[in-house]
Order: sequence, then C-alpha cells, then structure tokens
Amino acid sequence: MKAYGPSLLLRVFFETADGGYYSPLFRECYEALPIPEFLGKLERTEFAKKFTYDKIPSRCGSWSLMKYIPVDYVLVGGSSYPVNKVIAHYDPRLDIGVYSDYWRSAGGRIPKAIKDSEGDSYIFFAAGLAKYPEGFFNSTHGFTEIRRVFMRSDRGIYVVGYMKVDKIADLTEFTRNVSQSLRGGGVEKVWEMAVKEYGEKIIMTPHYARTVDLPVVVLSEEGHFGFFPEPIPLIEWVGRKKVLGKYSYLFGISGSEDRVRQKMFSEERTESIIKTLEKDEYL
Repeated sequence: MKAYGPSLLLRVFFETADGGYYSPLFRECYEALPIPEFLGKLERTEFAKKFTYDKIPSRCGSWSLMKYIPVDYVLVGGSSYPVNKVIAHYDPRLDIGVYSDYWRSAGGRIPKAIKDSEGDSYIFFAAGLAKYPEGFFNSTHGFTEIRRVFMRSDRGIYVVGYMKVDKIADLTEFTRNVSQSLRGGGVEKVWEMAVKEYGEKIIMTPHYARTVDLPVVVLSEEGHFGFFPEPIPLIEWVGRKKVLGKYSYLFGISGSEDRVRQKMFSEERTESIIKTLEKDEYL
C-alpha cells in the first residue's frame, strides 16, 4: 500500500500586493505570472537578469510573459517600482521541478515535517487568476489601466500546479563543511557543493542572485511536477458574489474570506487529494 506524507498548499504568483493584479485566465489557457522582485536588492545582477519577464515563455503562445506586464511600473510588497528595475521571482519553477523557500522555524513556509516524512509528500501551488476582456493584452497598458480592468473582472483563486517532494536540499547543512566565513566567500562555496550533489537546476531561481541566501530547495523528478491542464477552482468571484469551488473543502477552504496563503495537510488528507485529482484526471 502506498504511503503518503504531509503536504502543503501555498499561494504564489501575481497578486494585489506583489504585482498588483492577477494572472490572466483565458478560455483555452491560463498564465502564471511570477511575482516581481526589485533588482536593486540582488547582488548577482547579471545572473538575476536571466529572469526578466521578456525571457520567460508564455504558457499560452509563442510570446514571453512581458506581454502581460505594464509599461510603467508594478507593485513589489505594496510599493511601486519601474518595470526596468524588476525581475520575475521565477520560483516555483514548475517547468523543471524546483522550489526554494525556508523552514517555518526560520520565517519561511516549509515545515520540517515534510523532510522527516517517509511517505509521498506534495506541494500544491495556488494563484489568483482573472478573466480579462478578450484581446485586452494584445496591446500594451499602464499599471493603472490593468488594475482597473482587473478589479472589474470575474476572478478567483485556483490551484494551478504541484510538485512531489522527491528531494530536499537544505543549503545550511553544507555550511558545516565550509571553513571560510559566509560573508567572505563561504556562501558561494555552499552553492558549489549543492550543485555538485544535486545538479545545476538547484541554482535556477533568483535565490542564487542573493549572495547571503541559503534556502531550502525542494526538487522533483521528471513526471512529478507541473501545471495542471486546467486550474482547480477554490474561490471564485462572479460579479460581486464569492462562490466556493468544487474542490474548496478538499484543500481546506471553509469560507469565502479565506485568502489561501498557506495550509498544511495530514497524511490522510494528502492521500484524499491525490486520489481525487487522479480520479478527475488532473494527475
């Protein structure tokens, strides 16, 4: 019998405080815009520039995610920054199976119970999606206009992707083998050791662009991660009315005011989620 471990639901991607609006939901497809990050706070700027929105491919066509970004500014933590001063915080990487965060004990969102589990654990990712008018993003817009249209659109919070927790790389565990001070080159050595053990994809998020950042990196093997073919509705705004989705209770949503930030599920609930998604052909 297959054993399951605890799992997580985390809200990521553009929202009202980070970005200022929701990602687009179209009839045949949906996008997932990584939240913006201020370039000025990153030390490895040349590496960080690999994550500008014009370098990240769309899920819905042959263009980049820049198509959905305002020409003037976006919000980062509630403050506005010019578009040329931000990059995409491209994390989670549901194209290669990587997610970087921190232990809850250190202010992050990953409980150590996931690392200690012997069963199959998962991280599910939720995002805000909005139904913009057809053809709206075929032309460029400023932030104020996108925000205004977003506020008038039907929208909701959906589960959009998942990762099976196959490996966990805690970069702080490598520090015991590094003799230099972390501010004197030790962090770089830690990353080098992590790459040697886990492969190059461990540095494929902007966390590597921060010279003192040592996150916990979750890694999934091929076939154990990705976006769902259709977003799974949790809470939807239809006009001025909020409606709970078919899968709300399954993912621990008990009321329409739930902001869906982070939720942890027991082994039993994990099993129920996975079997339901398999039955309904999401997995």
